[in-house]
Amino acid sequence: MTIRIVTDSATDIPWDYARENNIKVACLTVMVGDEVIKEDESFDREEYYKNFEEEKAFMKIPMLKIHSFVPKTSQPAPIDYYQAYQEHVDDGAKEIIVIDITAGLSGSINSARIAAKNFNRKNKDIKIYNIDAKSASYPGVILIKMAVEMIEKGYTGEKIASFLTEQAIKIKTVIFLPTILYLWKGGRLRTSKFILGSMLRKKPLVTMNEEGFVVPAGNAKDVESGLEMTCALSTDDYKRDPKEFFIVYGSRLDYAEKVESILKEHYPKVQMEIVHSRGSVLSHLGPESIGLITNYTDDIK
Repeated sequence: MTIRIVTDSATDIPWDYARENNIKVACLTVMVGDEVIKEDESFDREEYYKNFEEEKAFMKIPMLKIHSFVPKTSQPAPIDYYQAYQEHVDDGAKEIIVIDITAGLSGSINSARIAAKNFNRKNKDIKIYNIDAKSASYPGVILIKMAVEMIEKGYTGEKIASFLTEQAIKIKTVIFLPTILYLWKGGRLRTSKFILGSMLRKKPLVTMNEEGFVVPAGNAKDVESGLEMTCALSTDDYKRDPKEFFIVYGSRLDYAEKVESILKEHYPKVQMEIVHSRGSVLSHLGPESIGLITNYTDDIK
């Protein structure tokens, strides 16, 4: 039975990998001023991140509340998923695995479920399985790669969906925010807390709980200690043995390379990959943020 995969662009799935494995990607949109940009293959992340850099000079006095660049994102519409389902079915698919970033951060999975419900009204024989990755960015790619392997091994869509749902909570995400400026600008932090946090020079760390919501994980005094704390939190103070690490960055490749250096001291034989995030995930956290994705999933038998 032919099984195909659909995901959203906020998983940061590499476009080459998506093409090679016939994976359809429902794209989020990023709003820059009056311009609406689709986060597809033509999305220029370098140009997008420049917007953050060019407006920094205007943000030196928080009480002025100057919002020269406030990034906004929008989830894919149900029609985007519907079209992806139709394309797969036209290509012979009988089952479709849909892997989206957590419902705790985006409405993408809700759009995917609405589309699935509408699609099944006309295509009752097609089975669509919606899976919440319980995080954003590369945890979704880890699950997608597991799905590809299971499809190749002949698993049914139902078995794949059940296994991936179990494994999603075994992928650990820790995010370090060198600045809280963008949480405030995006409306996720009240002005009073932003001013207080800025005065205290807070550099927070957050993680994802098993329900897929962001929860506090600590505060660092500076960038160096924040990157070190990110590594320690991801590995329970280096006591756990992960399969692999993915270091996700926006504009600060040097921060990502520092994290890689710290991890290599403790895990010289564990595979690591530095991943450049597209834009939608870091729009609200800030381009300087660093995400460390640690894979503790079970082996596929």
